[in-house]
Amino acid sequence: MKQKNPIREKFLSYKDIFFMLFFIVLLFVIGALLIINVNFFPTSSLNLDLTKKSLPVSTENEPNTIGIVVSSTLPIEEVTLIYKPLIIYLSKATNKHIVLFTRKTYSEALDSMLAGDAQIGIIGSGAFYVDKNKLDLLAVPMINNKTYYKSYIIAEKENIKNLSDLKGKTIAFTDPYSFAGYIVLENYLRKNGLNLNFFSKHFFTFSVNSSIDALKEGLADAATIDSNTYEQLKEKNPEISNSLHIIWESPIEIPNPPVIAIKDMDYKTKLQFQKLFMDMDKSTEGKKVLSILGYDKYVEVNSNFFEPISEWLGKNNENKF
Repeated sequence: MKQKNPIREKFLSYKDIFFMLFFIVLLFVIGALLIINVNFFPTSSLNLDLTKKSLPVSTENEPNTIGIVVSSTLPIEEVTLIYKPLIIYLSKATNKHIVLFTRKTYSEALDSMLAGDAQIGIIGSGAFYVDKNKLDLLAVPMINNKTYYKSYIIAEKENIKNLSDLKGKTIAFTDPYSFAGYIVLENYLRKNGLNLNFFSKHFFTFSVNSSIDALKEGLADAATIDSNTYEQLKEKNPEISNSLHIIWESPIEIPNPPVIAIKDMDYKTKLQFQKLFMDMDKSTEGKKVLSILGYDKYVEVNSNFFEPISEWLGKNNENKF
């Protein structure tokens, strides 16, 4: 019978330990190289923190870092795919480190700007309207040759054909800071002597997809949606849109989601970004970015661009939301 060699066993254990240490060091080196590559790669970085906590990357005291916050009713994965090319484009053009912050709701996006975490925002026009005195309007996208859109109410059930048919029914809104998703319809009801009690129930989904799911699953009888998104839905998902129909459209046109900046942002930097947005349709790379966004181009608008909807809402409603 062959006797075990304790020295050899000890040697093998040392060998195993050495191999493990070597493997750990190798992983550490590879990780370090990846970090260096990311830090020196001349593009933007993405921050997809969706919590209400303070942003982990502060841009307020970093002159070469610009925070851009995006809020959208689309799923976060789609928002990232859509806006990443824009961030890279702006980063290359300005030679600045640009951090993209995404927020689920318009309120959270607005809060991140007013707190100084982000200097530029691409959010709904309703959110801009809420705190327009603290923000500057840089540019507005033109979509299908229009700078405006409308609010729709859509339904799936055939017996719901107009707004009157929604009495005592359930409606899904998108966001309380959204013109198309809530503000315009709520105001329309009040103008006609009604209120949200017209419906038996209402709730917020914070996502167009979630609103449509609510319709499909019978959780809501109707849902609000903006006309731009509805047209995109018809084009990209006809199997879904074919089962839906419009039962109401807003009597007022709503400005497309603007690019905005905080008032105390460095003036020269603010003008630089404004020019970049407005000149985007003049370069091949810029046109590619616009195509991904679904825009024709960005245009400059004057300070009274929101005046028509402001007048329609009425002076008493300006600070309501």
